[in-house]
Amino acid sequence: MYVKNILFIHHSPSDNTKKLSKHLQSKIKKLNPNTNLIVSKVIETNVYSFNSIDGVIIGTTENFGYMSGLTKDFFDRTYEGLQNKMAGLPIFYYIRAGLDGNGCKVGIDKILTGLKWRQVLPPLILKGKWDNDFIVRLEEKSLTFVNGIEMGIY
Repeated sequence: MYVKNILFIHHSPSDNTKKLSKHLQSKIKKLNPNTNLIVSKVIETNVYSFNSIDGVIIGTTENFGYMSGLTKDFFDRTYEGLQNKMAGLPIFYYIRAGLDGNGCKVGIDKILTGLKWRQVLPPLILKGKWDNDFIVRLEEKSLTFVNGIEMGIY
């Protein structure tokens, strides 16, 4: 069976966002042996990180009603190099939002439209005070995404 490569780009500045990204990594590696999960912090991710990628997961925080500065920096650095080269790339993203996450979602959605990437699941917005249910919700969506990539659905 062909091993699928999924790039997981995340910005995890707090203990709780680190819990989310680490849980996602461990579950995918444990439950999806036919997936090569390539983990990259947003500050380290560049155009070359997308070589031979079958899908991408992005995790970000909401800052001041918008995506985190480092996530925005990632898109600023890579947008031109990825535009029209990765059209149709399946993506799922999640936002850890202290507010409502809507400004962050709108900003990311506009960028993804310009990149012509394909959102195969709606973004997951984990808003408000920390809730351990965030981990369960992220696991469910992420595994749905990864399984869809593995099976060739997306």
